[in-house]
Amino acid sequence: MDIEKLALLLKPWLRVDTWHTSHPSDEKRFHLALHSVFDELTLHISAEQFRNAIALCLSDCRPGDAKSFKAIIEELAQRGEYISSYLGDLKPY
Repeated sequence: MDIEKLALLLKPWLRVDTWHTSHPSDEKRFHLALHSVFDELTLHISAEQFRNAIALCLSDCRPGDAKSFKAIIEELAQRGEYISSYLGDLKPY
């Protein structure tokens, strides 16, 4: 997995200062970013890969957030993996 590419695709969501909230606009940006990820990369992305990409992107565009929001990053990385798994299950064999 190209973590740098994954981080780049997540950037439209993470560059906004409210990325970590559950506001409908932030949720929409999160899902749109995942849509781009799954279109350009693969449907099989682990929570660890999401976590690493989020941390990489945040270190670039929002340096303090990676340490401040560890629990939220973990939760969102896990959600990304769940969505990845769900979409992978929907694909025909």
